[in-house]
Amino acid sequence: MSDSNSLMINALPGAAAILDAQGKLLMSNRQWINPDAECLWYGGDDKFENYFERCQKLIQDGNDYALKLFFGLRSVIDNEKEKFVLTLPCMKSREEKRWFKISVTRYDENGEVLLMVENDTRNMESLRILRESSEIYSQHFKNTLAGIILGTPEGEIIDVNPAACKILGYTRDELLKGGRDLIVDMKSPHNSRMYRTRDENSIYEGEREYVHKDGSLITVEVSSVLYRNENGDTRTINTFRDKTVEKESLQNLQEEKRFTKAALDSIPNAFFVIDDNYKLIQWNNSFMEELGYDSEDLYGSDVFGIVVPKDQKRVAAIVGEAFESGMGHVITEVMSKSKGKRHYHFYGNSFESRGRKYLVGTGTDITDILKAEKEKDKNYELISQLFESSPLGMVLLNTDARVAKVNESFTRLFGYSKLEIIGESLDKLIVEEGEREKNKNFNDAVFAGNVMKKESIRYTRDGKPLNTIINTIPIFEGDKVVGAYGIYVDVTEQKELEARIQKSLKEKDILLQEVHHRVKNNLAIIAGLIDLQIMEENDPQMQYKLNEVRSRIFSIAKIHESLYEKEDVVQIRFDQYLKTILEALPQKSITNGRNVMFDMDLGPVILNLNQSVPFGLAINELMNVIMRDQKDLSKLKVTLRERDLNVDLFIQGEEIRMEEIESGEGFTSFYQTLIKIFLSQINGSMNISKNGKSEIRINFKKMNIRGSSSSIIHMNELFSN
Repeated sequence: MSDSNSLMINALPGAAAILDAQGKLLMSNRQWINPDAECLWYGGDDKFENYFERCQKLIQDGNDYALKLFFGLRSVIDNEKEKFVLTLPCMKSREEKRWFKISVTRYDENGEVLLMVENDTRNMESLRILRESSEIYSQHFKNTLAGIILGTPEGEIIDVNPAACKILGYTRDELLKGGRDLIVDMKSPHNSRMYRTRDENSIYEGEREYVHKDGSLITVEVSSVLYRNENGDTRTINTFRDKTVEKESLQNLQEEKRFTKAALDSIPNAFFVIDDNYKLIQWNNSFMEELGYDSEDLYGSDVFGIVVPKDQKRVAAIVGEAFESGMGHVITEVMSKSKGKRHYHFYGNSFESRGRKYLVGTGTDITDILKAEKEKDKNYELISQLFESSPLGMVLLNTDARVAKVNESFTRLFGYSKLEIIGESLDKLIVEEGEREKNKNFNDAVFAGNVMKKESIRYTRDGKPLNTIINTIPIFEGDKVVGAYGIYVDVTEQKELEARIQKSLKEKDILLQEVHHRVKNNLAIIAGLIDLQIMEENDPQMQYKLNEVRSRIFSIAKIHESLYEKEDVVQIRFDQYLKTILEALPQKSITNGRNVMFDMDLGPVILNLNQSVPFGLAINELMNVIMRDQKDLSKLKVTLRERDLNVDLFIQGEEIRMEEIESGEGFTSFYQTLIKIFLSQINGSMNISKNGKSEIRINFKKMNIRGSSSSIIHMNELFSN
């Protein structure tokens, strides 16, 4: 029984006890065990544990009330009656006689009953006093806490006392006027039986329900007696008290018991209670489900029956110690009906109740945990083998950065023996003194739980510097960092090789820039010679032809000039290059003195050499055509854009005679051939439109074209590279 049950039973009025189906005393309140308690009616103050045995002893002594009580108890336990009530006398001494009312009520479905003994002397004395003295009766009638209703068997109410008015909520006048029908439901079968019993026996004692003025039902313990007054008229006297609180207490006791069982069943682990004979007396659902047993298997069984035979003796010794010391725990194998052998970790705490010791325990299935531990040990062995056989230098550090373990690769790399390293500060062994404080921050970050990596110089036992890549990995135990692995990779040779490669690449870049410079200079010399030729030539047509040749050389020369002036010898800012070309077109010098203005809107575009050259030459050939013999041309708008690797060039002008370009008039097949070749090398297309203004659009996709700028002519060749 729980402590809350004990509190509830102690709150009941009078002596009270809970008996099991065999009459064994399970729990009692303070009044029950008090030597001066009101339950002395049974003829002695010696202690006992079985109520039936005590009744049988009294029956043998000729106590008729004990016989009635014995049969009444059995009728409630056997579910023949819901309740049994008996009022009987008790001689506390030769001079003092008391009356007690014993009530027996079912407590739960297992046959347990609640037995209450209450002093009913006052009620019984009231009857005697009523017969002996009207004055005494009047005083009792007015002042008793029990409700009293005087009436007739037909339902008329002759008088009520103040306590009855208080309990029922009506005034005296209301009750006298309304009669029995005001407070009793005559249609109730229970009330019909009550009146029938009273009419047959002249007395009825038991529970009934009255209707309160507010409409609620009040459970009362009532004694209803038929008697004749001095005139010979039949009258009734109903003495009652409100049992609502008492009934609620009993319901609370039962609810508490249900709650306790539900709470135990909600525990996820196996829960059980054993007595000092090592017998199971209580358990939860998890205990049955995990071990596969049912209630019939478990109740009263030896707790060691579920333990494997080889562990029973050891477990019995530990359980015995737990009973004596108050607590204990054990890990053992148990036999589960549903799962076979399982490992359990049991915890137990002992307690004492009514002179007997009990052990309450919980059990946790740790079979899977043990398997995981074994797997963990296996993995640890594999990691240890990997640690020892790794070709990389590896070291295990504790939390103060001292060496706990080191492999052979580390000792070979740094020239120390294991004896010289184990237990020493790693920083003092391989880190230069001036770098140790800085490396401390690195170590702190690792032991704070971070995986760290860096490249740094470390020193061998002989002081030789090594370029190393250091990877440091924290080791966790739960949420706590308990150590760290350090992995050292010697990259000294790689660094030296990288330095030589970088030097070689730099020399090649310088050489390539020099090549571009020389190519530009050579093209500039050729362009200068053509300039001299133009100056000597008198034929304007010949001058224009020579100027076209010079513009092509100029376009290529500007490409090489852009390359050697920048660090990048393969990428060109084409928007800057195009601006330079448009501002210094050789064609401008032979336009009969006309000054063609360029409105340039050039967005940033970066192209490699093999797209820049053909794109620049294509633009140059377009300018050769646009600016030739177009005397009305004064302004051109040039727009350059790049979006999602697509490059667009727009040339717009109101005075461009597009029909000459489209029809071929003035546009020789040589120019057409050149533009097609150059555009095919960049997989480009050209479109001509006359929506308001004449517009030429060139579009192509940026690509990392390899090889010579003139090596790609057709589409298939473009994608094969």
